[in-house]
Amino acid sequence: MLCLGLKICIATATHFQINYAVIFLIQMLVAIITNPQCLVVISVLAIIWMMFLKKNDDPNWEVSIGGMQLGKTQRWMALSAITAIVLLSVVGQVFFSATFFCGILVIVHGILHPVPEPTFGDEINDVL
Repeated sequence: MLCLGLKICIATATHFQINYAVIFLIQMLVAIITNPQCLVVISVLAIIWMMFLKKNDDPNWEVSIGGMQLGKTQRWMALSAITAIVLLSVVGQVFFSATFFCGILVIVHGILHPVPEPTFGDEINDVL
């Protein structure tokens, strides 16, 4: 019985995957917009990146850490890593809560919705 329910959930998820992606994106945008801390961090990071991109085009700009010169690619990688860490630290909770909410939505929808009718080229029958 559990195996059949899992197969039905997989078939439904395959059929409605674009809808689920749109719902997830809308949920993420609403969660970020309603959280002022996320808005401030994203705005500050956007300003930092704009300043960095302008400054990084200057061929005379030299950055050294511990006496070692950093090239353009190394500067890009450093700021990308810092940005990823900051975003994960601040926006991570919002991201994971939206992911959890959408995951529960997908599971409930997969359980309650009847199996979609197969269309030409669908492999739903193979799953069932």
